[in-house]
Amino acid sequence: MALARFAPCPLCNTRLSYLEGVSGSTLTPTCPRCHGVVNVSRATFLMADNSRPSETASSEDVKSMP
Repeated sequence: MALARFAPCPLCNTRLSYLEGVSGSTLTPTCPRCHGVVNVSRATFLMADNSRPSETASSEDVKSMP
């Protein structure tokens, strides 16, 4: 069974999706931004989490679709 959780990279604080039990999972995944190895307890695949607007973006920066 695949599991997902969302947390920042402990090295560069980039928001990541931690996907456990999916194809390409490894015990030594690397952050897609800083390329540092992230310590995990289960085989994990890391992806940048672009599903939500940046916390630093203002409401004017985030435009809604008409």
